[in-house]
Amino acid sequence: MNTINEAENTYKELLDLERNSRSVKEAHFIAAHRKKRMHAIIGVCIIVANVLIFSPLINLIFSKNSDYVAITIKILAIIGASLAGIQTFFNWQKESELHQSAGELYANIYHKSGTLSAKFQDNIITTDKFIEEFDSLQNKYLEANHTYKMCIPSKDDYKMASINIEKRTNKKK
Repeated sequence: MNTINEAENTYKELLDLERNSRSVKEAHFIAAHRKKRMHAIIGVCIIVANVLIFSPLINLIFSKNSDYVAITIKILAIIGASLAGIQTFFNWQKESELHQSAGELYANIYHKSGTLSAKFQDNIITTDKFIEEFDSLQNKYLEANHTYKMCIPSKDDYKMASINIEKRTNKKK
């Protein structure tokens, strides 16, 4: 029969791992959403600029002054090209995919740590098996940190993650 006292410090570490992986998971999903939204906004602006360049709308608006038509088209072309360059440079789509992938990995660690905690509390696994599985989860967490070290959510992402987690926790009460 297991008691939490048999592996008290390891159990506390598991709870920390569960809490941290939940927070990191949530922050990565928020970052993925933010970057995906930015990619979409810039993409729509590029499309609108290009549609306006090739549509007769500008000719209708400036029908009395063809110089304005040419100037407006050039300005829209510069805006469209600039936005395309910005979108390529920041590569929000790829960053969004990386954050999504990281979030999924941390979600897996979060769920497995919760399951491990429940199994240990319910005496379904031995203390030795608990410690072995905890070590495996801890290694996965450290490996995830290393793998996604170039893909770190912002402080605002973490702040929003904290708020979201607190809301969900309070909702369950």
